[in-house]
Amino acid sequence: MLIKNKKSRKGSHMNEKVLTVVVPSYNVEAYLADTLKSFIHPDIMEEVEVLIVNDESTDSTEEIGRSFEVRYPQTFRVITKKNGGHGSTINRGIQEAAGRYFKVVDGDDWVDTENFRKLVKMLKRLDVDVVGNNYTWVDHETKLPTKRQERPFEGFEYGRIYRLEDVAGKTLINIHAMTIKTEILRKMKMKIDEHMFYVDMEYVLFPIPYVDTCLFLEPSVYCYRLGRPNQSMSIKKMQANLKNHLHVLLRLEKYAERMCGRMTPAQRRYMNGAIGELLTSQMKIYISFPLGSGMRRKTMALDAFIKNRNPEAYASVKNKAVWLMRRSRFLAFPVVVLAFKGRRNSY
Repeated sequence: MLIKNKKSRKGSHMNEKVLTVVVPSYNVEAYLADTLKSFIHPDIMEEVEVLIVNDESTDSTEEIGRSFEVRYPQTFRVITKKNGGHGSTINRGIQEAAGRYFKVVDGDDWVDTENFRKLVKMLKRLDVDVVGNNYTWVDHETKLPTKRQERPFEGFEYGRIYRLEDVAGKTLINIHAMTIKTEILRKMKMKIDEHMFYVDMEYVLFPIPYVDTCLFLEPSVYCYRLGRPNQSMSIKKMQANLKNHLHVLLRLEKYAERMCGRMTPAQRRYMNGAIGELLTSQMKIYISFPLGSGMRRKTMALDAFIKNRNPEAYASVKNKAVWLMRRSRFLAFPVVVLAFKGRRNSY
């Protein structure tokens, strides 16, 4: 099914916001101005709202946001709230959003302005649940694209509307790629965990029981800053916060079980494939520790737990290291730990 102009909706009007962008912002004074500038294009200022959700920053984050609010009141709005972490800023954004579609761009990242403009103009014509755009990993120091890049939608026809059943098990639309209907985020009635790392997966998976259609666009919109000091995806940070990552994995597994009866087979397959990826990531954290840290036992226990609770998620894991450990009944665990050394310093 190729793109068709969206049907007219009752109550629509000329000044309807097409897209709400939520910018989670905590002590990002060094980056926020560049982030906000990237949304500015004369063609779309009336069609976009940018909510700068200030998570009780202690630097000049709020003042920088206010300066954009003053200059472009039709587009930018600052919301200052009590500190609650990344998830709390998204929760607040969902609550406040006026746009028909919704996107998250962190306060230390940015968008490619021209491709962002193209996305907004496309959204104006669309009536699809989720849109996935390609994105770019950018080196924190050089601001140039890194060698590490992902093209998650290769193999799909750009601009074609797919049913979820044609996508499940083949790709995952992550937070950097995803633009979603705001009404779906409200319909799911789930709050993203607060004061917690790695809640991006909650944000992209909680809506799945309400998603039926999706579409992929080739232009890279989101520019993700890689290599910033203290980034949560560094191995050291993931080791320090492994309980957070495990909490998100187990919460989503429990959610999948609870929603099983209302999901289609395709929705279950999509959800369980993502849970399988989270299981793989949790195992990567475990094998990143030195031998003798007690992680072999934890890896075996978690793997057995998911196998018993959710066989489909268990079977969806494609990682070679996990396959080797399972095949050897985890006798190969030391080999996998040693092989992990020297790998890249982030996931």
